[in-house]
Amino acid sequence: MVADLPNPLILPLNSSVSMEFRLIPQGQFRMGSRNGESDEQPVHWVKITRPFYLGIYPVTQEQFAVWTESEWIAHENNFPGNPHHPVENMSWNEARNFCEWLTCEHQSHLPPDHVAKLPSEAHWEYACRAGTETEYHTGDGAAALSAAGWFDENSANKTHPVGEKLPNGFGLYDMHGNVREWCGDAIHDNAYRKRVADTRDPFVKASDIGVSEEHTYRVTRGGSWISSAWRCRAAYRFGWGPGNRYRDRGFRVCLFLGPCPDEPDSTGAESEPIPGDAVRREAETQSQGTGGDEAEVNLSKSRFPSRSDGT
Repeated sequence: MVADLPNPLILPLNSSVSMEFRLIPQGQFRMGSRNGESDEQPVHWVKITRPFYLGIYPVTQEQFAVWTESEWIAHENNFPGNPHHPVENMSWNEARNFCEWLTCEHQSHLPPDHVAKLPSEAHWEYACRAGTETEYHTGDGAAALSAAGWFDENSANKTHPVGEKLPNGFGLYDMHGNVREWCGDAIHDNAYRKRVADTRDPFVKASDIGVSEEHTYRVTRGGSWISSAWRCRAAYRFGWGPGNRYRDRGFRVCLFLGPCPDEPDSTGAESEPIPGDAVRREAETQSQGTGGDEAEVNLSKSRFPSRSDGT
């Protein structure tokens, strides 16, 4: 499938350094995991209403250094910096500011009307899964993860150059492991329980949970080189303070055709309103004891047509 993908979008940062993006098509997927953490449930259908571009790799030290005008960032465990390793020890604030710099300084190289942002966690999971419903895009279990990413069992306690593991069906690398990736959303344990089957482009704002922008914990996805296999799953989500730094945190850039997920337009592409949640709760009540998210799937199928393969 990767061989049939169109050529990547190349965004030059200076005369010798560039970033590569893949065009991710609009579509729908089941978000979450029936066997995961409580905040990954219930599994629910999400529709991504517009195509978007996502970095083929997490931002590298070489790319980040163009912005900071500095050398590669040495690992705090005294591993030498490397231009092709993912940038690490990043706070959410720095990741957001890097995206703003890309938009302001490289607008002439961006597709018309596109802006650089951190992906929403819905866009991130959709892109990570690339049509799969397994723990990792390569399958289930640690052996499958070893083919897709660097984690605590195979990383030798360090990051690795991007692009050394298998890409997913969208041609994206390192979606599992290597570095955790910041998303734009505020973290909320009950976010999924406030959604209905026809949720479109969901995004959790700080105002949605009554916390100020500067103090809102933000979502990280994908796990890292020091993470267990469990924490590298496509559905796993965790939150950290926006100014928090740690040695395994990096990010990936998304290019949205405005408005972005955190700037809903007038077409209703934002998350569905909470009042409709009564329908979902009723379905959950009726399905108690059935052992899974079957009610969510059935409810979703009433809104979404089946694909040609019957799924």
